Amino acid sequence: MNICVVNGKRYELPNGSVSIINNEIYVNGKKYVDGNDFKEKTLNITIQGNVESIESPSGSITVNGNANDVSSTSGNITIKNGVSGDVSTTSGDVEISGDVGGNVKTMSGDIRCGNIQGEAKSVSGDISSNIVKKIFSEIKQSIKPNIM
Repeated sequence: MNICVVNGKRYELPNGSVSIINNEIYVNGKKYVDGNDFKEKTLNITIQGNVESIESPSGSITVNGNANDVSSTSGNITIKNGVSGDVSTTSGDVEISGDVGGNVKTMSGDIRCGNIQGEAKSVSGDISSNIVKKIFSEIKQSIKPNIM
């Protein structure tokens, strides 16, 4: 079981893939929370524990554990451990305490994490990582090693 907190409201969910679609929470494709519980357009989501994947249309995502894949259309992404797959947000910063096994992408935001096994791309932000195999930047980019 994982604890999922959305805009301050706590839910106990089974392990697996979490998706927020039309303000409804789905786990592994099954609806667990309907849209009547929260009506806000911007969601602040925190997962206590590991999650296979999490997807949200807007708002911040925090995982206090490991994740496989994480995506948000608009919002910051914070992972307290590592990500084995990909991380993406259209508008927001990405901060991962551990390593990333896949790609990290944000259109307008900074990227800060450990080692990135795939590509790191930010159109208008900075990238700070221990090791990045490929770095793409369409607009001004600065690269700084993490100092621990």
